[in-house]
Amino acid sequence: MEWTPESLKAEIDYRQAALREDAALYRVGRRTHPTRRSWWRRLGHGSGPDAPGADNGHREAA
Repeated sequence: MEWTPESLKAEIDYRQAALREDAALYRVGRRTHPTRRSWWRRLGHGSGPDAPGADNGHREAA
């Protein structure tokens, strides 16, 4: 296929429209879903306040 100025412009417009649609869907998803802590935060900072305690009846070592 040979790229003419018209076909290049049509291809660019098509891709930009697809990117805009994806961005709009992403923004809607970010607004409707609660934020989640990153895996690094969850790994390094233990469980959140809503998780049950980690103790199993034993006291911590002095």
